[in-house]
Amino acid sequence: MKYLTREMSVNAIRRMKTFHDDIVGLYNEYDMDLLDNLGRRNIVMSQTQEKFFSDELTKKYEGVSNDGKTGQPDIIVGELNKELECKLTSRHKSGSINFQTDHSTLSQKGALDYLYVIADNKFKKFGVLHFIGLTVDDFRPVANGSRGKVSMYKHVGMKKCNVLVGDVSSVNEENLEKLFHRLKNERMSLTSKKREKTIASIQYWQTTPTKYRFGLEEII
Repeated sequence: MKYLTREMSVNAIRRMKTFHDDIVGLYNEYDMDLLDNLGRRNIVMSQTQEKFFSDELTKKYEGVSNDGKTGQPDIIVGELNKELECKLTSRHKSGSINFQTDHSTLSQKGALDYLYVIADNKFKKFGVLHFIGLTVDDFRPVANGSRGKVSMYKHVGMKKCNVLVGDVSSVNEENLEKLFHRLKNERMSLTSKKREKTIASIQYWQTTPTKYRFGLEEII
């Protein structure tokens, strides 16, 4: 069931941006730069995600709460009997984006809804992804040293995703379109190495698990 909307997301992010600007200014007053460490910045901002999205949900549904206590769901939507886990993340230096969760919590619950907000370095561009009914099968196994955190198999989990802000595209489809265009429009002999290489690339992108490109949207 889809219960979060783009309008709710944009309203919540605008409030998160205002809070972010205020706290960056406060850090600067004390000769600190909050943006030096995006992991720390996202931890500081995570409560605002829970608070402001909860406020938006309250406008439409009864029994919405976010008490923030350890072991409690980030957001509860009582009217819908839904628990919503909130995660704020950013791109790694490599450009990749990981969607993580706590394995033990998800294992105990069986299935949970997730709200992943992707923020750029300056907290001006965003992606908002709402996943319905994720299970442990949508995530990788627990690895040594991971402290119980597991990353999503995107080619599995994205099937349960509603994109509310930003855009998501298939890298596989983008590459296949280019490769088929090359075969159609370039003159290649039937036995040319270039043609063989192109066909091998097509086979790779047709069979490899789907990879995704996440486009962030500026919210004003």
